[in-house]
Amino acid sequence: MKQHRERLMLYFREHVKTLDEQSIGEAYMLLLMIGRRYFSYTDRWAVFEPVYATVPDHWHRVASDLNPGSEDYEQILKTPRLIIHTDQMTIDRVIPESLEGVPENPSSSRSAESSKFAGLFRTA
Repeated sequence: MKQHRERLMLYFREHVKTLDEQSIGEAYMLLLMIGRRYFSYTDRWAVFEPVYATVPDHWHRVASDLNPGSEDYEQILKTPRLIIHTDQMTIDRVIPESLEGVPENPSSSRSAESSKFAGLFRTA
């Protein structure tokens, strides 16, 4: 787990690179609801964009604590992310300077389906 106490990943059932807006919203709501419980030990945690994904054509998001002593902390600082403040559930978006101005991937026009997400699992 690269010295993180908790690390979660949510991924889409099918191998697709982009999702429609509704599916993305549902994914983030799932991560926020579950993450609030899993990351209750820390004052803030993050959901990361898949900039360094090893399987770039499979939509997923990783949520993790922000341990400065973790093996991947330098990579965390380079990754676009949402920082969630656990106590108030407020969210700040962080886009590293090196990535500002880079357009985001356009959403696909996939229709909504039930059981879209194959799983949320701990990567421990």
